[in-house]
Amino acid sequence: MSSIDNQSHSPDPQGGGGEEREREEGEEGPSTSFDYSPRHSEITVDEPDRPLVEQSTPLSRSYSQESVVSTQSAPPPYELYPRARSLGGRIYNWLRKIPRFGTHQAIYLPTLPTHRPFRSDSHSTASSSADSIASSNHTPWCVSFYERIYNACPTSPRFVLTGHMARLRTLLLCISFSFLFLFSFLLFCAVYFSPAPLPSPVVPDKVALSSANFLTLNIFMRPPGIQNNWSDYKDDRLDYIVRFVLPKYDVIAFQESFAFGTRRKDHLIKEARALGFNHHVESDRHFPWELAVDGGLLLLSRFPILESNVVEYPRGAHSDWLARKGALHSLIQLKPGYSMHIYTTHAQASYEPDNMGDVHIRLSQFAGLHSLMRNTAKEDNFPILLMGDLNVDASVHKVDEPITRPSKESGYEYKLMMGVLSGEGAQIKEGGGRLYEDPEWSLQLEDIVYKTHKHHPVTFGDVIEVDGEFVPAETVLTDASEMMTMESIDRMLWASRGSDRFEVKSVVLEKFLIRENKALGDDEKEAIPFTQISDHYGLSCVLEIL
Repeated sequence: MSSIDNQSHSPDPQGGGGEEREREEGEEGPSTSFDYSPRHSEITVDEPDRPLVEQSTPLSRSYSQESVVSTQSAPPPYELYPRARSLGGRIYNWLRKIPRFGTHQAIYLPTLPTHRPFRSDSHSTASSSADSIASSNHTPWCVSFYERIYNACPTSPRFVLTGHMARLRTLLLCISFSFLFLFSFLLFCAVYFSPAPLPSPVVPDKVALSSANFLTLNIFMRPPGIQNNWSDYKDDRLDYIVRFVLPKYDVIAFQESFAFGTRRKDHLIKEARALGFNHHVESDRHFPWELAVDGGLLLLSRFPILESNVVEYPRGAHSDWLARKGALHSLIQLKPGYSMHIYTTHAQASYEPDNMGDVHIRLSQFAGLHSLMRNTAKEDNFPILLMGDLNVDASVHKVDEPITRPSKESGYEYKLMMGVLSGEGAQIKEGGGRLYEDPEWSLQLEDIVYKTHKHHPVTFGDVIEVDGEFVPAETVLTDASEMMTMESIDRMLWASRGSDRFEVKSVVLEKFLIRENKALGDDEKEAIPFTQISDHYGLSCVLEIL
């Protein structure tokens, strides 16, 4: 017998043959780590069919191994991860391949048993993650569905960070998300805080042959999220205004038509243009970083506007500090040779009774309005019509008189307001000097509403009598603290300036009550959730051309 035979049949020095050791290892099960060193079998002459090198047993599809590595060590090779086809997959693989830092704790990373490519021409599973899911020969429908979608995706580029950049990955992610948030915010501002493009006029400009109708109305369209009660029904009221209010007038001055964070004002302008209001002037719009809201003024005209101006008052008090209130001016041409100045404003509101601080703010705003009228109208003799929500209660409320009795007397602040607007100034303290006096230019303003009705009609906080008791006339839109205040704060002031070409006629208090709309049926009236289109009444007049 040869030496080879002696070696092949020699007993194991450790006791037991190689086959016994293999059986013992098989009974113990798979070890917790791989041994990649080749194991050579002993060669014998008597067993020609036995391979020179023993083959290791292939791992099953459900078989998984774990290796213990330090978090300071490099991650597994990138080739172990399935190739990503989507943005989320690329980000996930990118994060997995970046070295960890700042810890020495051991972690367990999965190692793949085989190195077969992700894509396959056969009907195999889509990724190594699917191998751990499918432990049988049956392939779940979700895996095959994902495989078809994955194979249909184009190949994505591969991006690898350098070691220095990898250590700053948290900072890079923060910067990336910050830029994404900034871009989204600027896109939102560009959409909701900038004027929308307007369509071309479809109706020719109007020419006043004999008369023109004017309206002023505080439409109570505040920015989104600001409301008094359960709902302000802004969209419903806006549609009602477009449908039933706009067609009746030629020149309209709206207050509290805010454009901040909404497209309602743009919708109103577009709908008005479709009805023939081809010209408009509005308050300047502001972005959120300015910590300011637009003044909410809007002037619509069917007649050509030859000249327009916009001014902003200094910031007011209370919540009016955010709203950049101001005034609008337009020189409109009723017909060739017949022009007039239109002004509208919305002054500082009163949030506390008898607050002299609010009174001084309003007087300073009226002085600014007077300066605007002087700078735009002193070079001509065109008539002036000033209308808007001046927030000055002209009524005198006496304790010993019923609240429903009309006020024929004018209040103290109302007289101060008329003096400042006309240029005569206001004397607040007896014996003191006059404030806001303009010795260079003045005009005679006439309250055409008071002249027509012989009293100051209530335009805000009205009451009605029900079963012998007085109750608020409007409760859906008006704040509870302002109900039944019976205030006359909306104005129409006229200055003819010696012109005999115009005459003011038919000055009307417009309540715009839903129940009085003859164009609606009873069922339609019941379906409308509000009783009037605003918490204010409007004022209208007809200007006849002589």
